[in-house]
Amino acid sequence: MRILVINPNTTQSMTAKIGEAAASVASGPTEIVAVNPADGPPSIEGYFDEVFAIPGIIAEMGKAQA
Repeated sequence: MRILVINPNTTQSMTAKIGEAAASVASGPTEIVAVNPADGPPSIEGYFDEVFAIPGIIAEMGKAQA
């Protein structure tokens, strides 16, 4: 099984930590792939940041389906 975890912000260090946390609880041959968008807010602090994160999240979802 492959699980894609999308960090909605653009902070790569946080994405790495999220990937490590997910991998630590994954079982068997489960592959964890943690990604973050190239464009968007560096952190999600409120509704404004959430809205501006959406295009990057959708782009990452599109890449995963290709």
